[in-house]
Amino acid sequence: MKPTTVLMISGLLALFAVSGCSSPQYIEVRPQCTPPSQPALPVIDRGELWDSLGDARYRQLERYINGLWGYADEQAAMLDKLCVDGSATRGGLH
Repeated sequence: MKPTTVLMISGLLALFAVSGCSSPQYIEVRPQCTPPSQPALPVIDRGELWDSLGDARYRQLERYINGLWGYADEQAAMLDKLCVDGSATRGGLH
């Protein structure tokens, strides 16, 4: 082995020995079980918006809005899974 590799390995071992990483540490995680608010989007005439933006920009905006709704739905589903069974109120997740 190269001397620099040996020094690096011995340095890492020394850091590990003094860092207190010899035993696992657990952190309690409690999710906030209030679902996020749904995105509030303005009411816009789609035909008028499409006329002013053009097809490509309209499709880009449509994908962005659908992504917002998808993210909100995903968060709500995750909170349902974590919070409905009561595991968050018992002080830990399973």
